[in-house]
Amino acid sequence: MLERVSLKVASLGGDCYVTFNSAENFYLTGFRSSFGISVVSEKGDSFFITDGRYLERAEKEVRGFKVVKWESWDKLREFLKENGFKRLVVDPDRLKLSTYKELSSVFEIVEEKGFLNEFRAVKTEREISLLTRAVQIAELSLKSVLHLLKPGITEAEFRKELITAFFKFGGEGEAFATIVASGEGSSIPHWETSGREIEDGDVVVVDFGTVYGGYVSDITRTFLVGNVPSEMKRIYEVVREAQEVGIKALSAGKSCREVDEAVRSYIESKGYGEFFVHSTGHGIGVEVHESPTLSRRSNEILKKNMVVTVEPGIYIPELGGVRIEDDCLVLEDGAFVISQLEK
Repeated sequence: MLERVSLKVASLGGDCYVTFNSAENFYLTGFRSSFGISVVSEKGDSFFITDGRYLERAEKEVRGFKVVKWESWDKLREFLKENGFKRLVVDPDRLKLSTYKELSSVFEIVEEKGFLNEFRAVKTEREISLLTRAVQIAELSLKSVLHLLKPGITEAEFRKELITAFFKFGGEGEAFATIVASGEGSSIPHWETSGREIEDGDVVVVDFGTVYGGYVSDITRTFLVGNVPSEMKRIYEVVREAQEVGIKALSAGKSCREVDEAVRSYIESKGYGEFFVHSTGHGIGVEVHESPTLSRRSNEILKKNMVVTVEPGIYIPELGGVRIEDDCLVLEDGAFVISQLEK
């Protein structure tokens, strides 16, 4: 993989790729830290620079990179110059303005948005294995606490129990802030879990995922608690069917836009088009939102071994919302649904 990164640096006329982003650092080095700088040269030399908090561990754990101690901006610039780096390739979307200024004051900057996206989007067998385990742990966790989802428990209490279960089954905590949205709150796609008590007749959207080996899962299930209005039951079936349409549309070579259009058209045909307010899905990996994006604005093409979510939703203000989300592995012809929770 580093060889491919080096080749891309060379194709852009750069001397090295430099990233300070923690997710990119983990992807490149396999090492997790709150501070680090990865430098991959067009000649194949790679360096990982970190401070004293992580240095000893990095020297033992990082492979394929020479580990260097961070001292100061002046020392960093001196180090880069000593290694013959004059033209630095950076992803401007993953670089703080202050950092950009520190580098551009001395070096020529070559901007390439989404520099690592094409590499990160297509998963290796090892990455697929880690993602699969993250999905399995999330599913086991939800199953273990589902009996608690009944009138009287608060959204926050249920979230706490689910997070505890992540650790119990071998996860590394939340992949993102777990959403437990009940009642009218379920009509807000990114509702912030509250102290609201779940009541009879509520629709409850649970959007959750855990981390395993640095890779994430992202699943959503919607539960109908007690005597739910008949329209919400109909909406649930429309969303479930729309998701089936989306999953069937997945295949290597298909455009992401085409998948989104298939799902959106189905929901529109059932009269709920205006209430589907987000894209159909996105890639997952070391971050919960990665390339590609299944949206009507995307020009990306699906490739074998991409892992994407398919998550249609219908949200009606003052009534409620339904979202169903699964993690899917794109195959040469079709897709494999990694998450197997009952819907």
